[in-house]
Amino acid sequence: METIETNLGMNRTGVLTSIKEAMKTKEGAESLTTPPPGDSSLLGENRVMYMQEGEPMGSVPIPMTVKGLMSSAQEKLFMGNHIFKDKLGERIAFERTGTRLYEALISKYQGTSNQEGLPDLMTIEQFYMEELKHFNMAAEMMMKLGGDPTAMTPSADIAGIAGMGWIQVINDPRTTFLQSLETILQAELVDNASWETLLELAIHLGLKEAVDEFTIALQEEEIHLETVKQWVKELNLDGKVSPILQ
Repeated sequence: METIETNLGMNRTGVLTSIKEAMKTKEGAESLTTPPPGDSSLLGENRVMYMQEGEPMGSVPIPMTVKGLMSSAQEKLFMGNHIFKDKLGERIAFERTGTRLYEALISKYQGTSNQEGLPDLMTIEQFYMEELKHFNMAAEMMMKLGGDPTAMTPSADIAGIAGMGWIQVINDPRTTFLQSLETILQAELVDNASWETLLELAIHLGLKEAVDEFTIALQEEEIHLETVKQWVKELNLDGKVSPILQ
């Protein structure tokens, strides 16, 4: 039965564990440092300054093929920009991260000493294979449109950076299967919303093949989300997944 360690222990991170020493620390900080004038609004002003001076995250690459030039021209005509290829690149990067997350979750499952009450491993492996399928499909769609699936578009770059935190959590040897599953739930929430956006963009551009492929991917991702959400709820409430969900 999967449980998160909730026993009381020698956690000394809070000041209430040693109020006297905490007061000494506070007094020392006040006596030995001089706070700068102003408030946090100065930090905001600095952020704005760096934003104005900084370079953009990147760009959608110029197509290297006639097909790519034609699809980019169509995208520019209908959208006024190249957001579709940017978001398609994002899905490629995100689904690649998704496969790594599920690979790590499977390892976490296998490393859990008591697997009683955990979700069915075959279902987790199925979700992993579908994430991999979505990655390949998105990459192939990019190539069909004359784009480069290996290019890091701005949104792809951001997705890769954001996903690093999830990967760190699941690969941390201290985290439990349930804590890792809750991390998967965060990723699935973002994944579903992003597929919805990409599907709407494909519909707007009239890309029928993309619409058909993305609809199937979204339907599968919706199953991932609802299933993982229910697993998380059951494991937190009961310490086990009900047999019908295993």
